[in-house]
Amino acid sequence: MKKTFLFLFMAFMMSWSGLKAQGLDYIFMLDNGSSITAAEYANMKRGAIKLMEELLACNNRNRVAVVQYGTGKYGDTSGTYKPMIYIESDFTSDQFVAQNFDRRLDFGDLFNESLGMIGDALDGNPNANIMSPQTTLGLVQDLRVVVFTDAMRNLGSALTGSYLVNSSSPAYGTTAAFVNELKFKYSRGARFTMVHTSTVMSAMRAAAAIASHGSGSYSGAVEPVQGDPNINSTPRTYFNRPNGFEVGSGEMGYWRDLAQNICETNGMGTVDFRYEPGECIGYTQGVGGYHHLPAGATLLSLKLELVGLQTGTVFPVPYNPSFGPGNFFVYYPQTSDFAAAINGGATGPQKFKLTMEYSYNGQTEVAYAWNNYPFFDYDINMECPVLKTAKPLAEEKMFKLTPNPTNGLFKVILNKEAKSGKLEIRDLSGNTVYNKIVRGEKEINVDLSSRKEGVYVVNVTTDKNETYSEKIIKK
Repeated sequence: MKKTFLFLFMAFMMSWSGLKAQGLDYIFMLDNGSSITAAEYANMKRGAIKLMEELLACNNRNRVAVVQYGTGKYGDTSGTYKPMIYIESDFTSDQFVAQNFDRRLDFGDLFNESLGMIGDALDGNPNANIMSPQTTLGLVQDLRVVVFTDAMRNLGSALTGSYLVNSSSPAYGTTAAFVNELKFKYSRGARFTMVHTSTVMSAMRAAAAIASHGSGSYSGAVEPVQGDPNINSTPRTYFNRPNGFEVGSGEMGYWRDLAQNICETNGMGTVDFRYEPGECIGYTQGVGGYHHLPAGATLLSLKLELVGLQTGTVFPVPYNPSFGPGNFFVYYPQTSDFAAAINGGATGPQKFKLTMEYSYNGQTEVAYAWNNYPFFDYDINMECPVLKTAKPLAEEKMFKLTPNPTNGLFKVILNKEAKSGKLEIRDLSGNTVYNKIVRGEKEINVDLSSRKEGVYVVNVTTDKNETYSEKIIKK
């Protein structure tokens, strides 16, 4: 009997462990308070989408749900001010569904009260202040909460003010001030990540107290909260952005790096790529990145698709990459590669989705990735007039850059003879980082290894004073 019990117990534990290793459920809480301007909301939304993409790529069993919170409906000043949330969808691994949202709410920012309503959604308890058609959240995996906010600790009225803590009981360092966060940490095993744009010390300390102890880089001051399981412990998964949610030219890997702090991989394969949008299909850049396989796995294929952001329609794009050191791959799509999208009536902004298939332990496994270039909402605009034909452009470029993206070493290959001229490379701020006189060369080796990641503009000026430009991505 004892052996039977032990066997059943071990089988249960192994099954439970297997379930826990599957993935994580992430709730993205987006602050809709009045201090979030329309421009800053656009930056917040872009950052949240980029982070979601990274988390879904990190582990294809992860799921995400977007919840927006405020104290009144956006664009409607007639309503009664009260804490409310809007749930965009249930947990999903479908990136099109996850990113298909716009601002819903406005006015106040009551984080603690909004979190309590999310608790009702998770428990299936009716709450009239959940303003969306979706009123529940079907949690099946370990819970993570990612918060985008500019909130103060406690400022203004309890209805239209800015509050990270309990608006009705905000005393410093008390359990009551952080009551719902503590419930989530203890009763639900939730872990919090705070992406916070405030520079006010009291707000930063409170947000850091909400954030969980983890692999983040924050080791600053934390409000000592009674009952906090990690009281005074650092580092915390608290990420302060004093200049807002928009990432700058020197922050190419910001969302990817943040995701690595809060994502638990399942030991399976991953793939990532970067693509600098050229907007129209006649001005595409290289789609290139790196694939990562578990030991013993074999790469089967890399497939590229175009996904419409307005409709979710998916069209294949031929993808025949060249491979390089360190599992690097890259392909430069031609105009003709978009024939399926054109003939299928694709319209509006589109995103590339890359799928990697690989063989592992006798099974075919799949990993997905989206463009981790952090500055753009979409990769291709199908409304450009160049779409009238799927034929390659007849005009030959003056030069090409290879490889692109690059770790720093690349070649400028001139396709047209220039007896003399000038090669100049500038960063996006206009600073010259490289220049050289061209005297009949066909290939020019360039080294930007010492330069930071980002986009650089390569200009070639001919002896006829004609200037041609291309962009290169420094990884």
